[in-house]
Amino acid sequence: MVKVALFGYSRSGKTALFRYLTGKKDEVYDPFNPNIGVGIYKDSNIDRITEIHKARKVVYPEFDIFDFKGFSLSQGFPDNYFSHFFDMDIIVCVINNFSEDASPEREASSILMELILYDTAKVQSILQKQEEGTGGISYQQAEVLKKGLKILEKEHLLNEMVDVDKKIISGMQLLTTRQVLLYINGEKQKFKIPPGCPYLIQKEPDSSSFYTSIMKTLSLIRFYTVKGEIVQEWLIPSSYTARQAAGKIHKDIEKGFIKAAVLSLKDFLEIGSWQAAKNIGALKFLGPNSPISDGDIVEFYFH
Repeated sequence: MVKVALFGYSRSGKTALFRYLTGKKDEVYDPFNPNIGVGIYKDSNIDRITEIHKARKVVYPEFDIFDFKGFSLSQGFPDNYFSHFFDMDIIVCVINNFSEDASPEREASSILMELILYDTAKVQSILQKQEEGTGGISYQQAEVLKKGLKILEKEHLLNEMVDVDKKIISGMQLLTTRQVLLYINGEKQKFKIPPGCPYLIQKEPDSSSFYTSIMKTLSLIRFYTVKGEIVQEWLIPSSYTARQAAGKIHKDIEKGFIKAAVLSLKDFLEIGSWQAAKNIGALKFLGPNSPISDGDIVEFYFH
């Protein structure tokens, strides 16, 4: 499942968002251990497929949501606070823009700087140890870190780096190599969004737009499978091939992949059923290296 960190200052509405998304009401008082819940993306498209197919079971995509306790803006966050962040796929920075005293522009800038300053100190420390001969990193990793330090010094995030550079320094427990989404909680004041950072503004929480924003930021697409009386939705990186998409379901399907039959959601809704589409020759067949398109209904053939 996609792991989503909810990160923000106290009184940002972060925990209220967590409760809305997960339905979980209990409190966690340890500031260094997040409250963890599961959020379900109830995509309206899968409901339309289910209605047409008359399926008895629907399996929606699920997201692991981590609610990290907030500290005050004046206090900031201690370094050991971030120990659980390195397993996250995305950091959602929740910004208060609903209260009378909200200062969203200042808060957004400050919360991003918390991440940038942590990474700056971490990169400087690693490079210092490398210069002293105790770093234990390769020349290539050091050169990438030097490039990363220049990005951080411009107050930008390391997720701007090309994928190959991010891969070279993966495992170094840096925060901003992962994607960051600004969640603007309310519409009390108008303000400028920090450049280069994806954002979502919501007056009231809406789970559908929340999850679609997560998916867009992570470059995830959807495909659907219809097996017997079960309709299921799967999330994959947009770069995945048909064979890799098959592996999302089961590694044996990926290993024995022969081909994938696909039908766009639009065509499925117009034709009325998978079998009718098959009968009129509307299905497309993909080889192992062909891309899956967002919204495809897929049937995999495998050994």
